Amino acid sequence: MLEKKTSVSMNFQLSNSLGYEAETIDHIPIKHRRLQLPFAGTRTMYTTGGSGTFIHQQVEIGDHLYAEQYFEPTVDTEIYISATEPVLVLYGILSGTMNLKYPDGRMFSQSKKRALHYIPAGFSYTAVTLAGQKYHSMYVIPSIQLLTELGVSYPQLATLLSLLKHNSPSHHVLPYRKFNGDARNELDKMKNWALSGQDNPIYYNSRISDFIISYLEDIQQENRIISSITQKIEDFIAQIELNPEKPVNVNQQAQQIGLSPRALENAFKARKGTTVIMYVQQKRLERAKQLIAGTTNSIAEISFEVGYTDHSYFSRIFKRATGKTPNEYRKNGQ
Repeated sequence: MLEKKTSVSMNFQLSNSLGYEAETIDHIPIKHRRLQLPFAGTRTMYTTGGSGTFIHQQVEIGDHLYAEQYFEPTVDTEIYISATEPVLVLYGILSGTMNLKYPDGRMFSQSKKRALHYIPAGFSYTAVTLAGQKYHSMYVIPSIQLLTELGVSYPQLATLLSLLKHNSPSHHVLPYRKFNGDARNELDKMKNWALSGQDNPIYYNSRISDFIISYLEDIQQENRIISSITQKIEDFIAQIELNPEKPVNVNQQAQQIGLSPRALENAFKARKGTTVIMYVQQKRLERAKQLIAGTTNSIAEISFEVGYTDHSYFSRIFKRATGKTPNEYRKNGQ
C-alpha cells in the first residue's frame, strides 16, 4: 500500500477576502465551467465579489492530492500560501505572471514555470496578482513513497526528503523550470481519462509519476548540460595555459562551447576572476618572463614566441604589467 499524503493540503488565503460582499459557493457556475476538474470527489471553493473571482479545486487522485487555482482579480491582490503541515509539493503556474515574495525579502517573477518545494509548517510566502490579469496555477502533493522511489534515480530529491523527514523549519525549492508541452500533456491525459468515466488509480498514479519525472528530467538534463559546459570551459582554460601564444577568438570559442560570447565571458570570469583576453595576456607575460630570464633570445623573438607580432606593443604591455621594460627585466634579473 502506498503511503498517502492527501491529508495535507495547501492554504491559499486572500488578503482582502475579495471584499466584504464576497460570496463563496461549493460549485463552479456555468461561466467558468470549462475550468471544472472532471474527477469525482473534487472539493470546490468558488469565491466572487467586488475584488474579483477566486476558484480553488482539489481532489485525491490515485495516491496523490491534485489541485488547481484560478484568479480573476479586479484589484491588485496578495495571496498568502502555506501548508497545514510540512509537505513536498510540485507547484506550477499555467498562465499569468505571478510575483512571489518570500519572508526573507527575496522576490521572483514567475510565468509558466514549475518547481518542487519543501514547505515547513508555519512558513508562508506571498503571490501578488495584478488587476485585470488572469492566473491559472496547479499543485500536486505526491505520495512520499513515489518520491522515495524516484530519489534512487534523481538524487536532487534527497535534500527535500531529508528536510521533510527531520521536520526542518527551512523552506527549500528546487530550480524553477518551464511548464513545457510534455508536462501539460500528462495533465491533459489525466483529465481526459477522467472525462471518459473510468476510475483507475493505477492510471492516475502513472500520470502523476510521469508528471513529476518530466520536471526532474528537466533539472537533471540541465545539470548534465552545465557539467558538460563546465568541462568545456576547463578545457578552454587548459588550452590557454598550455599554448598562450595561440590567438583566441572569443566568439568562435563561445559557439563551440554552446554559449553566447557574453555568457562565456561571465563563466570564465567566475572561474578565473578576469576576462579571457586579460587571462591570455597574463599567461603570455608569464611565459615571456621565463624566456627573458632563461634564454638569450632577442626581445623581438620572445615577443613573437609568446604571441605578439609587434614587439613594441609587447614591450609596452610588459612594462605596464611589471614596471620594467623587457630589457630592464633581463638586465636587473627581474
